[in-house]
Amino acid sequence: MTCNYLMKTWTLILNRSKLWFAGSVFLAIALSKISASETLWSLKPLVRPALPQPSITNESNNPIDWFVNHRQVQQGLKSSPRASHRQLLRRVFNDVWGLPPLYEDLEWLNETGMEKGWAQLVDRLLGSPHYGERWARHWMDVIHFAETHGHDEDAPREHAWPYRDYLIQSFNNDKPYAQFAREQIAGDAMRPENAESLIGTGFLAAGPWDESSQMGIQDGTLDKKVAQYLDRDDMITTTMSTFLGLTVHCARCHDHKFDPISIEDYYSLQAVFAGVDRNNRPFDRDNDIHQKRQTLLSQKTDLLANRYPEGELLNQHAKARIDRWNDSRQSVLDRWTFSVPDFAEESASKASFQPKDHSLFFPKPTSDQGLLAWTFSSPYTKPTAIQLEVLPDDRLPNQGPGWASNGNFRLSEFKVFTRPDPTTPWVQVPLQQPQNDFSEHSTSVRYLIDNDNETTWGILPQTGTAHRCFFELSPETLIQKGGQIKIELQHYHKEALWIGRCRVSLTDAARQDIQPFLEAELDKAFSTPEDQRTRVQQLTLSRHATLEHWNQKLNELPPASQVYAATSFFDSAGNFKPSLGPREVRKLIRGEIQSPREIMLPGALSQLKDIPWNPDERELSQESERRLTLAEWISHPRNGLFWRSMANRIWQHHFGSPLAGTPNDLGHSGQAPTHPELLDWLACELRDSNGSLKHLHRLILNSSTYQQSATFRDAAAEIDASNQYYWRMSPRRLDAESFRDTLLALSQDLATEMGGPSVKQFNMRPGIHVTPIVDYKGFAPGESAMTRRSIYRFLFRTLPDPFMQAMDCPDASSWTPKRTVSMGPLQALALMNDEFVIYMGQRLSETLNQDYAKVPSSITALFRKALLRDPTPEEMLIFSEYTSQHSLANACRFLFNSNAFMFIE
Repeated sequence: MTCNYLMKTWTLILNRSKLWFAGSVFLAIALSKISASETLWSLKPLVRPALPQPSITNESNNPIDWFVNHRQVQQGLKSSPRASHRQLLRRVFNDVWGLPPLYEDLEWLNETGMEKGWAQLVDRLLGSPHYGERWARHWMDVIHFAETHGHDEDAPREHAWPYRDYLIQSFNNDKPYAQFAREQIAGDAMRPENAESLIGTGFLAAGPWDESSQMGIQDGTLDKKVAQYLDRDDMITTTMSTFLGLTVHCARCHDHKFDPISIEDYYSLQAVFAGVDRNNRPFDRDNDIHQKRQTLLSQKTDLLANRYPEGELLNQHAKARIDRWNDSRQSVLDRWTFSVPDFAEESASKASFQPKDHSLFFPKPTSDQGLLAWTFSSPYTKPTAIQLEVLPDDRLPNQGPGWASNGNFRLSEFKVFTRPDPTTPWVQVPLQQPQNDFSEHSTSVRYLIDNDNETTWGILPQTGTAHRCFFELSPETLIQKGGQIKIELQHYHKEALWIGRCRVSLTDAARQDIQPFLEAELDKAFSTPEDQRTRVQQLTLSRHATLEHWNQKLNELPPASQVYAATSFFDSAGNFKPSLGPREVRKLIRGEIQSPREIMLPGALSQLKDIPWNPDERELSQESERRLTLAEWISHPRNGLFWRSMANRIWQHHFGSPLAGTPNDLGHSGQAPTHPELLDWLACELRDSNGSLKHLHRLILNSSTYQQSATFRDAAAEIDASNQYYWRMSPRRLDAESFRDTLLALSQDLATEMGGPSVKQFNMRPGIHVTPIVDYKGFAPGESAMTRRSIYRFLFRTLPDPFMQAMDCPDASSWTPKRTVSMGPLQALALMNDEFVIYMGQRLSETLNQDYAKVPSSITALFRKALLRDPTPEEMLIFSEYTSQHSLANACRFLFNSNAFMFIE
């Protein structure tokens, strides 16, 4: 009894029964037993199958046709005749390039003939850069790539595009598939000296990222651990479903119900990614400079993670820098000038100024929300930084520094304004690079400058003591010496959590001079006499001195490029801080973070015993080595899942459906392949050709199975209505990108430029919160940005292009192994009324009118351009009348909306 048979049987029973609970339990138990005893087809060793004997009627010498014909004979079916040259050209150009052929291509193929010309054409198409542009988009669907974070704070990722260019280049270069996979999982560890390999790790960062949780929740809390587990879950799911086609994430709470994947396997994979986050990573196109930068960054990481030898820290070079800081400390501190208020006011009553320490004390608030504000004269021209200190006071609950019963406060916004004199209006001063000594869980000092009244900064449980936050002022700041400055402390927390006592100071010292004295631990070490410093303090100062030395070396390098990718080292932002090494991962039964079980070591799938996993001490201790070990395990020549999965995906994009119908689930609950021997043969061809994807493309494109017509036959459809045995080529609708790019190509507006930053085909302005306001409708279709290929569009998760969405462009918040294809009123309305389509119709008509003055000749030219054929007499009559009444531009749009144009046969 097979697993699939049991599933179908019990589904039928449950549909006719009310015993849902009992039936479900039985089904789960039965399937778990079968999964342990029955070898899953996709987990079997990958062995090249014997070729079937070709039938007498099959004259092809392509093994693909032999496998397909063998199954057809078993079902009483036969293949369709070869499609016409016109149909084949539209098909192969769309499959390989996502663009339309020229009429000249048809004339060339007619003249050259299929026997000689087709193989040449296939080589030409696969050798073009357009191939990479087309197939990179398929890959981006699978890994849910986009250029914003998603979730409730959908901030743009301005540096995600280098990974997209990496994909295009990798496909065009026919990079060996195993190398392609390893670079995306652990390219930075595999070839640290190579920038391209580092860019490949953008794969792990392609999915959504919860900025609110990662940056707003304090480290060490349960909520932060949940956010980190979920972030790693996305990486695991993307990696294992993309490269192996397995639903490993289903073992997050318990053993997988259908496949031989244990909960221990899942959390071993969590441990693999335990030290990696998502952020911008610097890289250099010049590999020599790249290697220097990566070496310095690696040293910085070791230093910050306390992996750097102490003996190398306590050196004369570090001592000289510390001596300079000691000498300059007092002068730097003296350049902080406290504000002396002209006046201070709270919502109801005056504040009191304490001249002794330049602090302001604000009375108990009389309302839940409101503003604390005061003005003072600037002591500097162009100050560089401003500091807000909140101070304890015996008059405040629990000594403050806030008016809450526990001494806390919740500050919503910290705003600074300036004007040269009282007769001119206030101008807000931009604040940047926030830094502070402590933030309460779920609060952050960066929220003080985010223009969001709902987010706050607080200091619970560290009340009763002083805290400070620091902001850089832009070099363009228009503050003049003697000019007025206004401070606003905005409280909108709704619970009267106001600041009770504080002070503000300004400096004109450079940031590099200020930085050593901003961190509490460093400042305490500096304030301790040199002969009284502990060894810990000496190491703290030496570590910072060495860090500054390396920062100086980094600053001497040319400016780096950036890619949004997987990384374990980056500048902290709020509560989002680099791990600097693998975090602890524990097994969570039922996913319960409150009841963690044993610590998990990195590993893979225990059932695949033929694939070596050889952990060593280095692999366990270094985050990048964990990923590299997994990458080598996944891409191992004996890992049949790896090769079957990709062969299945390539077949899918040439025929419209994969051999195994669920490409992201090759397990028991997925669909078994209709042609298992063919899939294994293709997988072996991929593996044994050094992972050449183009080799597989050539095999498929040169097969008679691919070249057959799409003609519908009633008798064949009665046997195989879904065409799973490939008795014809199934017609396919143009996808969103192909449709859009085809219109640009036909109108001769398609830009040939490749790569570079993504083009924003919309107007964008800051939103109330982190997510910007995006306007697609107001963006003119004639803008130069609109002429770029669709793969170069800037991709929003929560704010997608309405036209592309109507054409079934997938939601990048989820993985899309197969796109939904629909034809309904939404598409028809979009095709007839979207401003871009209207504009493309106009542009195409202008192109036609330049060469063809008369209506009949322009219509013939339109059909040849769009469909590679002349119109029939009936079509000529219809289009001539329509053009005379409504213009050639509308006739173009009419054709765009036809099945003849929208479907590839």
